[in-house]
Amino acid sequence: MSCFLFFIAPAHADNTYKIKQYHINVNVLKNGDAELTQQITYDFDGNFHGVYYNQDLRGIKGVSNIGVSSEQNKKKTNLTQANTGTNNTYTLNQTKDNLQIKVFHAISDEVATFTYRYLLRGVVTNYNDTAELNWKIIGEKWDVPLEDVLITIQLPQKNIQSLQGWTHGNLNGHTSVRKKSGQVVIRLNENPANQFVESRLLFPTNVTSANTNKVNKDVKEKIQQREAELAHQANEKRKRSQQRNMFIKYTMMILGLLITGVWWLWRWRNTGNPRKALPPLVHSYEIPEYSAEITQAIIDDNEPSSKTFSAYLLELAAVKKISIRKTENEKNDYEVALLEKKLIEEDKLLKTLFTEVGDGNKFSLKQLNKFGKSSKHSLKIQRAFNSWQKKIFKQARSLNYHDKTNAKLRIIALWATIVSSAFLVVSAVISWNTWWFGLFSLLIILNIIICYSYRKQRPKYSEAGWQMFYRFSCFKKMLQDIGRFDMKKVGDLILWEQILPYAVAFGLAKKVIKELKANFSVEELETGFGNYYPIFILGSANFETAFNSSFSSVIAGDASSAGGSSGGFSGGSSGGFGGGSGGGAF
Repeated sequence: MSCFLFFIAPAHADNTYKIKQYHINVNVLKNGDAELTQQITYDFDGNFHGVYYNQDLRGIKGVSNIGVSSEQNKKKTNLTQANTGTNNTYTLNQTKDNLQIKVFHAISDEVATFTYRYLLRGVVTNYNDTAELNWKIIGEKWDVPLEDVLITIQLPQKNIQSLQGWTHGNLNGHTSVRKKSGQVVIRLNENPANQFVESRLLFPTNVTSANTNKVNKDVKEKIQQREAELAHQANEKRKRSQQRNMFIKYTMMILGLLITGVWWLWRWRNTGNPRKALPPLVHSYEIPEYSAEITQAIIDDNEPSSKTFSAYLLELAAVKKISIRKTENEKNDYEVALLEKKLIEEDKLLKTLFTEVGDGNKFSLKQLNKFGKSSKHSLKIQRAFNSWQKKIFKQARSLNYHDKTNAKLRIIALWATIVSSAFLVVSAVISWNTWWFGLFSLLIILNIIICYSYRKQRPKYSEAGWQMFYRFSCFKKMLQDIGRFDMKKVGDLILWEQILPYAVAFGLAKKVIKELKANFSVEELETGFGNYYPIFILGSANFETAFNSSFSSVIAGDASSAGGSSGGFSGGSSGGFGGGSGGGAF
């Protein structure tokens, strides 16, 4: 057995293609030859120079009458044979064992159909008792799956009552033997890559009466026995596959029902600490009894954000532990000075900012931006900030607002719902078009509703924490709705000076400052807003915006996320010619 290899320039690695349709028409002639027409539709993603096809000639008498055409955007072009490599031409490289057709057709990101027509000689063998066509019409040299496969074999006579046909290859295909029209039709939704499709036909010798390719022996009974064996093997394989699929199907369905039942039973037995629903939120002007960073941690039940650290600095400035002023020479630059030395002994983040970013007594946002450009420095500040977050969150949790029992039950309920719903979804999919589908769909909906209700009635807060959460949420709502009421009626600027750090922590500072400017005069703000006036009211920007922009950029700089009967489709092979056929694109 000889082998003929051709070098095909591969497409760029980023370029891909699909075979969207593969239709083959075989017209068998009286003399045992076959006129073959292959229509192959490519869907190109990227830039390609053309396509190629290899026809295996081993086991037959040769090939002739070759023609190639292309169709793109409903425009058909008959291609010319030439060795120039120019567009819309093709070359032929033929040996005893192989014919290669290489088509030059430049194309990018479009769909095109290529049609190959040629005559294969000697594809039918006439024995004493039957004529046989045994052909791997689709060879095993396709490296991509072939979609929408349709093979039509037309014999030169109709009303062939003894016509038999078998197909070998992927077991998911269908073969139709049409004796009245003298046809065999093979269909597959998809033929896997490197999988041949082989057709074996038996019919009376008078159908190809002009065939000179004759063998003086009887083979019909032997062929039928062999095909019966292959059909039996295929049926057994299908049976095992069906049994396996049924086992998996019912196992999934039972598991879905079982896991859902266990989760519902668990929910009934683990009542936790249900809380009454909170009344609707109202505006509250009562400043929380805890600092802005602690308040935000309680409302979110999570570690505070970078915005909250800005609020923390404002609170330190209010009690004169630090000072904040706008620098004169740099736009949107602020300087933070240390007034109480003991502060940096207690806070790792502040120590890093003052002693490593700054000179030990003060630091500016300009210095912070410069310091954070180094990934090593950025990581250092990020770690210090993470420590500050954990410290604040620990302080908040020490106030006993958190219900550990409910928190644990909420997590279990969520994961139980996710896992059970996943099994129910799979069960619904595999029971499509049955009444089971409706049942599983209903269970999925009920599962989600039950989980939502269970978690809602069991918040992560203790009884006292639940009331605390309500008060703080009302206070936050007041800030969210600012502008809908007269701020002067709430209180004087001293009160709003105390409220501002909370607005910063909640991400509402811009909104509050805008309304302050709208409700109070410049004189009132200048005299009544204390230290906050120059760093919040003056200019187009403010300290909170500038600091949070710089600080967020620095801590994100190196962040790594914290029977013999015909018509069967069987496996195996009956030794038909053409197994080396296939193609591709370049």
